[in-house]
Amino acid sequence: MRQPTQQPKSPSWPAAVAARPADALLGRRQELADLRRTLGSARLVTLSGPGGIGKTSLARAAAADYQRAHREDSWAVDLADLVDHHLVGHAVAGAMGVHLAYGSAGAGDVAAAVADRVGLLVLEGCETMLEAAVELVSALLTEAPRLRVLATSRRALGVTGEVVVQVGPLAADEAQALFAARAAAALPSFRLTEDNAAAIGGLCEALERVPLAVELAAARVPVLSPQGILDRLSDRQRLLTKGARDAPARQRSLRASLEASSDLCTPDERTLWARLSVFTGGFPLEAAEAVCAGEGIDGGDVLDLVDGLLEKSVLTREDDGASYVRFRLSEPLREYAAEQLTTEHREIGRDRHLAWYADLVRAATGADQAGAEQPGWYRTLRREHGNLREALQHAVGDPRHAVQALEVVTALEPYWTATGRLGEARHWLARALSVAAAEASIRARALAMAGWIATVEGDAATGRSMLDEAEALLAGDADDDPVRAHVLLARAIETLWRGSPAEAHTSAEAAVTVARAADDRPLESSALLVLALCRGLAGDLDGARTTLQGCVDLTEPAGEVHLRSYALAALGTLSLLLGNPGEAAELEHRALAMKADLGDRLAVAYILEALAWAAPAERRTERAGTLLGAAQALWRHLGVDPDAVSCLSATRRRAEKLGRIDRSDPGFRAAFRRGAALSDEEVLAYALETPAAEAPEEQVTLTRRELEVARVVGAGLPNREIAEQLGISQRTVETHVENILRKLGFGSRTQVAAWMVDRQVRER
Repeated sequence: MRQPTQQPKSPSWPAAVAARPADALLGRRQELADLRRTLGSARLVTLSGPGGIGKTSLARAAAADYQRAHREDSWAVDLADLVDHHLVGHAVAGAMGVHLAYGSAGAGDVAAAVADRVGLLVLEGCETMLEAAVELVSALLTEAPRLRVLATSRRALGVTGEVVVQVGPLAADEAQALFAARAAAALPSFRLTEDNAAAIGGLCEALERVPLAVELAAARVPVLSPQGILDRLSDRQRLLTKGARDAPARQRSLRASLEASSDLCTPDERTLWARLSVFTGGFPLEAAEAVCAGEGIDGGDVLDLVDGLLEKSVLTREDDGASYVRFRLSEPLREYAAEQLTTEHREIGRDRHLAWYADLVRAATGADQAGAEQPGWYRTLRREHGNLREALQHAVGDPRHAVQALEVVTALEPYWTATGRLGEARHWLARALSVAAAEASIRARALAMAGWIATVEGDAATGRSMLDEAEALLAGDADDDPVRAHVLLARAIETLWRGSPAEAHTSAEAAVTVARAADDRPLESSALLVLALCRGLAGDLDGARTTLQGCVDLTEPAGEVHLRSYALAALGTLSLLLGNPGEAAELEHRALAMKADLGDRLAVAYILEALAWAAPAERRTERAGTLLGAAQALWRHLGVDPDAVSCLSATRRRAEKLGRIDRSDPGFRAAFRRGAALSDEEVLAYALETPAAEAPEEQVTLTRRELEVARVVGAGLPNREIAEQLGISQRTVETHVENILRKLGFGSRTQVAAWMVDRQVRER
């Protein structure tokens, strides 16, 4: 099996929700205008209609339109990518920047966590998780009065106050324009002419003007003329009509188009199409090569077969323009493909899918990857999160693979931690522990992880019980067993959280010793972090500092990021407590850059506070106010109370007192409000004090359009989405960005973001 490789690096600060960019919407102008008015008066709008009718494209265009018009947030979640209704709450909360504890991601929990949000939530594919979607939407409408929901579903949700908008076929001219555009994309020389207009019109009518059906037909233009496509389609529809007279006409039309697309494929392309249905939310080429090859398809042929399916519009390509490429089946195409697999072949495919993603996890989290490549691996894991869920769902549901589920979830421990997905990690641990007949060391490792997560999530009794069981399982094992170090480390966290720092210190010290004996450097580094925390909270600041420096020394040679950034942030806080705010700010800057690249938003919030406390006296009011406002907004978005952890709250209060911050100062309060309103990219640029913030306004003259582009660049959007938002071409955006960088004398978009923040702060 071909081994997974890391995708190249992409921009810093992963978004809270990675909504797939929408293609430019062709047609639907009237529907979009009607939807704009409806969203202005209704808090729940459901776009309903059959698969392939264009609900998702319309919803994404409407969301972009809403965001432009109202300057409010928008979030998108595709429920069709989920594999378990228990994950709906986690997925929606995570998309909105909130990570909830295990057992606390029910509809009411999510609604309470986002009760103060203002904006539009787009829920796609609600019919796949209908009961959970209905419960969640009902709670959101009750608890979050300034939140609106735009849903897409093949069935109405049936929630009080719902406005159902039936999405129908395209208008005749829109369908023909869509066909012409997609045909030209497939064959650049294609044009809509007087000679082919009648055939195109007839073809669109035969397809009931269903957008997906029209697009699939247009993909055949390199092989057939419009009239040839129409002739073949008519034959296929006659066959379908004989076999499915009770099916709605539009359903028959889409089915005919799917069947005709299948007819156009080679036998190997059809086989690959069916096998690709085991993926959720897209896939990289190397995954397709590993999972789908064999039994008639050579691994070396998969690239050409994918290219063939791409040409026929069976697959769509998604990328960031530079660093990664993935492919995707739309849901109707995936459903059709799944129908072609026998139960036996589907199980074979799911087994291979699990094996490949287990290999991906091992590659991403192995000791040799605890280095500079960490952020890139974490970005890869984020993109593949839907497939990780699919693999785990298969593993916990099959006794043959339940132990493998435990191994995958525990290997992902640093990823779950860095990305704030502890509640989901505990969900998978609970399911796997309930079914896996694992050997003692594997079970103890999983119990240790589940135990410390339960503890920090506030379920102390469960955490203690799990750790008791883990310790019993390891009785008599060797002292250099790394699993023993994991259990000791988890026990240190548990005892620290329940207010027993001396006992925690003993466990953490033992964990360091065992990890060192096992030559497990990442584990030793983790144990050093907890040991330093124990020493610092006991008042031994010098001992804590020495321990943290030991963690830095251990992780720095390999370029490790996740643990080293924690150590640097803690060293910064210690420097502040020891009376050196300048050194503190330098250390926090280093930690912040790393944590932002990992997407560790919880750690970022703590670091923003530390930078505020370390702000120089001459800028304290404005800078501390802005940073604390940004941190408070991030705490609120994460649904976290920073004072909830008693062992850390006293340190926060002491550091703020040393920072001499006057929260009653009118200037501070104004800066606090400004900071709370900044976007993630703006916060990052401001906190890092990028040189862009020092660019003198009088030396810069940007045009009105360049200022518009700079503002959206500052929000962290790529050129493609900037073009969509401003209604201009991507090439025009690229030209504007080049001009902005040249005029400002900058070398990065982050500098532009910082310059815009500084400009906005001064204008306010």
